[in-house]
Amino acid sequence: MKSTANPIRTTIVWGVTGGLAYIPLCFALSFVVYWPLSFQLSLSALLTGYGILLSRWAQQPLRSIFFPLVLLFMAAFCMRSTDTFLFTAIGLLSLIRSGICFKNESILKRLAAEVGLGLGTGLLVSGAVPAVDLEWALGVWLFFLIQALFFVLFDYDRERETKVEVDPFEKAKMAAETILSHWVF
Repeated sequence: MKSTANPIRTTIVWGVTGGLAYIPLCFALSFVVYWPLSFQLSLSALLTGYGILLSRWAQQPLRSIFFPLVLLFMAAFCMRSTDTFLFTAIGLLSLIRSGICFKNESILKRLAAEVGLGLGTGLLVSGAVPAVDLEWALGVWLFFLIQALFFVLFDYDRERETKVEVDPFEKAKMAAETILSHWVF
C-alpha cells in the first residue's frame, strides 16, 4: 500500500500536536510521578509516536524500532538529568530515522545530517527552564520543526515520484517477450 503522507508536513503537524499535547500530558503525569520523570515520560511518548510514523513512512515493521523505544523508556526511568535524557532521546531518534528507517543515502551524509540536526535541536531545547511548561511545549514544536529539515535535506519524496508503476499486464507481456527472445527457433 502506498503512503500518501508528506513527511515534512506530517512532521510539522506532529510537532504542533505534540506541543499542544505536552502540557496536559506532563500535567497529568505530574500527579502520578515526580517532575523529571513526568517530563521524560511525556517526551518518550511523543517520540514513540514519531518513531511509529517514521517506520510507517519507510515501510518498516514496528518490531524493527522496538529496541530503541524500549531503551528510550528505560532511559526515562534511569536518568535524572533532563539534558542527558534529551541528548539520549535525540540519539535514539537519529538511530531510528537514519539507522533503521531511511538508509538510502551514504552513511557519512546521514551521520552529518543527524549530528547537525541533533546538536542544533538539543542545544536550543536544553536551554529551556525546566519548570515552565509553555516554554517546553514551544520547545517540542521547535524540535519537530527542525526534525522536518531531515526530509528537506534528503528529498524523501523524490524517490517516490520517480518510480513509475507498470501495468501488471504490461509487466507480464515484457516477461513473456524476454523468455521468447532467449529461445532460438
